[in-house]
Amino acid sequence: MHYFCANHLAQGGTKVKFAPKSCVPKTTPQRKSEGPSIMISEFLTVEWGHLVHENEEAHILFKAEKNCDSYFTADDLIQQVDQAINIFKAKTNGFATALFLFNNAPSHQKRADNALSAWKMPKRPTQGWMHCKDGPQIWSTVLPNGEVQHLYFEDDHPMMPGWFKGMEQIICECGLCPEGGLHAQCEGFKCQPGVPNCCCHQLLFNQPDFVSQKSRLQEFIELCGHLCDFYPKYHCEYNFIEQYWGTAKYQYRNSARTSNIEEMEQNMLACLNDVPLKQIRKFANRAAHFISAYGQGLSGEQAAWANRKYHGHRTLPPSIVAEIRHATHSS
Repeated sequence: MHYFCANHLAQGGTKVKFAPKSCVPKTTPQRKSEGPSIMISEFLTVEWGHLVHENEEAHILFKAEKNCDSYFTADDLIQQVDQAINIFKAKTNGFATALFLFNNAPSHQKRADNALSAWKMPKRPTQGWMHCKDGPQIWSTVLPNGEVQHLYFEDDHPMMPGWFKGMEQIICECGLCPEGGLHAQCEGFKCQPGVPNCCCHQLLFNQPDFVSQKSRLQEFIELCGHLCDFYPKYHCEYNFIEQYWGTAKYQYRNSARTSNIEEMEQNMLACLNDVPLKQIRKFANRAAHFISAYGQGLSGEQAAWANRKYHGHRTLPPSIVAEIRHATHSS
């Protein structure tokens, strides 16, 4: 499981006291400022805690301030995942398959530059069109009859050698173009709900090969022989790393106030490492309760109640689920 978080120098430690009004000149509030910050991207496992092997570790620190590291991008994540896979392979001697779980951050969902996407596709044939400037051509797909469909004309085409075919031509080759044709997109891209073929963009967006297009991250992990999945949006209770990070952040907030970014880095790593493996496994067990409860149709309130009452169970048997429904309805 992967997490990404940031901490700011100005947030390190606590500096609070009570004073009478007569002491106000001596207790002038300090100006609030984020100051330098450190971002950390890490992998956590139930079996081992942090993903480390000998002197290699999977986490990455980014110092986000002027003249330091920039922002954590999809390219940075791919490099980190590659390192994490190598560490996992070394720890398991290559005899195990990893399941990597991520949240729905934009960098996790980013597609490859040549991936299938109808976004910004022109309707008509266009010379030199790619998703990214100077990027690769979009890869070919498959027609309903099983034949390969190239999205660009052949290089020896007499009129448009190597040109992008355009959405209209692509749709016609699939046998989906209605009589009279389609607009490139609805005005303001406000398509009528329930109409999957109101415009070229909407029609392509709903084609199985476009719908099933995976993110660059998932494609990379699966190409390496491992599994990848993503948590639903707005359900942090599924992800035990959120609890782990909350505990580490609480410890950091109560640690000594730091005066420079080097001290902040030391405190930050110490707080992350101070969360014991036993506690991490408790967090994972709690997340498993919610997953099991939601999977059996319980509401958020019922799932939370079940987690408090049956915290010793990793999953909830059907008999307990029935008891929970009865208890919450009668209360």
